[in-house]
Amino acid sequence: MIDALSHVNWLAVLVASVAQFVLGGIWFAGLVAKRYAAALGIADRPRQKPGPLFFGGPLVCGTVIIAATAILLRVLGITTYDRAFALGLLVGLGYLVPMTLTIAINPLFPRPIAYALLNAPFFVAGSLMSCVILTALS
Repeated sequence: MIDALSHVNWLAVLVASVAQFVLGGIWFAGLVAKRYAAALGIADRPRQKPGPLFFGGPLVCGTVIIAATAILLRVLGITTYDRAFALGLLVGLGYLVPMTLTIAINPLFPRPIAYALLNAPFFVAGSLMSCVILTALS
């Protein structure tokens, strides 16, 4: 596993991280913004100016996920797009989507299923996109 770290293309991790961050901006600030606010129970509140954590947090967390995925690609010896796509689907559907629903199932989320349904496509698409980018640049 440690050996895989030295074979990861860290520039590819950076490119995939930025691409996923941009996708997140398009997804959450554009495509699902109103429904996302409704799922969080804040649709009636005035919009607040986002702070640094709003931008930096998802970028850093996404980079960690993408770095872990890059390591998995190396450890598993995945070099083809079809296998990378399969890993992206497995990570998205097997880890990220259930994690999203688990986070949403608490008293602070008034509509946990709606929240998960709005987030799930982003996480699956981001995982697929990242695996393709990591494979293309490796």
